[in-house]
Amino acid sequence: MTKPNYRNMTRAELKKHLLSDRNNQEAWEIFFEKLSDLDQNTGHSPDLPPEEMEKIFRTKLSN
Repeated sequence: MTKPNYRNMTRAELKKHLLSDRNNQEAWEIFFEKLSDLDQNTGHSPDLPPEEMEKIFRTKLSN
């Protein structure tokens, strides 16, 4: 069994993995690194799907 590449996982994928393997220290460290990578200007995750980003942009442009 090969070890998953946690760095290539999205935050959502890591969260799902951690729900089944709560003692995986390496996965937790990478998960928290990804949390700290949130865009400081917007508070949005850089790994949001394009559709969600478009929705956010349209909302901001309409204000």
